[in-house]
Amino acid sequence: SRTSMRRILICRSSMSTVASMAYSRTAGVFHWLVAFPVIGCIGTVMKSQQVPKEEKPLWMFRHKSLGLLTGMIVAPRLAYRLFSGKYTVRPLEGNVQWENMAGTLSHYALYGFMVIMPATGIAMGYYGGKGLPFFTTTLSGAKVANGQIAKNSFKIHKQLGTYGKYLIPLHVGASGFHWVRGQSIFTRINPFRAARG
Repeated sequence: SRTSMRRILICRSSMSTVASMAYSRTAGVFHWLVAFPVIGCIGTVMKSQQVPKEEKPLWMFRHKSLGLLTGMIVAPRLAYRLFSGKYTVRPLEGNVQWENMAGTLSHYALYGFMVIMPATGIAMGYYGGKGLPFFTTTLSGAKVANGQIAKNSFKIHKQLGTYGKYLIPLHVGASGFHWVRGQSIFTRINPFRAARG
């Protein structure tokens, strides 16, 4: 019937739109790979602020390990976005203009957070002379410590961390809002359904 045919065409059109808006498989993989250590970084540092003094070093060791892991994932992710030409945030179908603008701004802020936090954390450990914790070991720091670089890195790291951590629940909350509204927010970032690339 005409009604059935129309539904099929609408469905195909919708699927085509989702596919065209989908992030590449590589982008989807990077998105989920970096999500877990970033959340872990925030969780462990907040935990370190709540535990007894003698337990704080353990949680900070975990925090720094996850921070280094984050940096190791973010570096190729950022390179991929820059060199593939896929550094723009794709508008979400069904959004009004201000929502797309807010989404773009929050994504760039998240990228800044994910780059600056590991970079300053690594600089603290490397130039502070204590080295870089990484789960079961500690990588060596600079042979000659540079207290000024370590100190400046600490200031940036602490200040940005105090406020920047709220970008994560904002990002998750916005995603949930779009999902409840019926938008294909998770479909397009799913690496198992996204276009190859």
